[in-house]
Amino acid sequence: FFQAEDGIRDIGVTGVQTCALPILTDINPLRGEATARVLPWPNDEEIGHTFRSGWLPNKKISIHVDSVIGHSKNGDTLQTFQAGIPTGGFDVTLDESPQDTSRDIAFYPFDRYVFEVPISASYEENGNQIDLTILPQDYTKQVDSYDVRMDHVLAQNSERIIGASKSDIAAITNELEQGMSSSIFTVERSDSTKVLSFIIMILMLSGLISVGTMTFMVAMHMRPPTLSSLTWSAALTFSLISLRGIYPGSPPIGILIDKIIYFPALLMTLVCSLWVLIMWSRREDYIN
Repeated sequence: FFQAEDGIRDIGVTGVQTCALPILTDINPLRGEATARVLPWPNDEEIGHTFRSGWLPNKKISIHVDSVIGHSKNGDTLQTFQAGIPTGGFDVTLDESPQDTSRDIAFYPFDRYVFEVPISASYEENGNQIDLTILPQDYTKQVDSYDVRMDHVLAQNSERIIGASKSDIAAITNELEQGMSSSIFTVERSDSTKVLSFIIMILMLSGLISVGTMTFMVAMHMRPPTLSSLTWSAALTFSLISLRGIYPGSPPIGILIDKIIYFPALLMTLVCSLWVLIMWSRREDYIN
């Protein structure tokens, strides 16, 4: 019901209104931060009107987004828009919400991040600051290798997700009229990222099994230690390094997959390649 302007007005919100459209544009899992672009979108000509991508304030408007780094002209987190000057949206840097920190980058590709975007707004009227009613808007898009889900929550209780029930509507109406709004972005790896990561893991294990089987057969004198077998084992060893570099999203070295699959596979293929090299260099009765 937040997606349609008429539906928002039906919940009984009164006063001068503006929409606020927060959009995640970049995610940094190592720092636990995300960059979001906030676009104010006035609903009343009294405070401003909109263009295709920007808007023109008719009053002095202040918008505060609780963020880690301030991107305003003064270096703080309060954005002030002067009347009569065309403008657009602004960027903010968000810190990871303390609600969920149990699935960080180490659990790639099953890592999960939660970012909260609390917004408050007011406008100036005859020298007085008046709360500007904020109407939250739903809009999400895929960011790099992530899927993003947006939920609206109470500004004073971010654990309560707002739905279409009467109790939820009653709870959020008062906050909206006080110029407060808060949204939660839940970020997880896309299904295609998970599938590709799984395929890469299978290829790593296949390389390990191939080299291990070949080395076992050479060691048991079931196959000769030829130059082609030495070349093949070395190629598979170096292919593991290339496979590690094509994980979507470029996760850092040391994630759980590395400890369980990549590091053991790389070590074992290296040992097997060296063993084939030793067998090949010591052969006496085998002919290429």
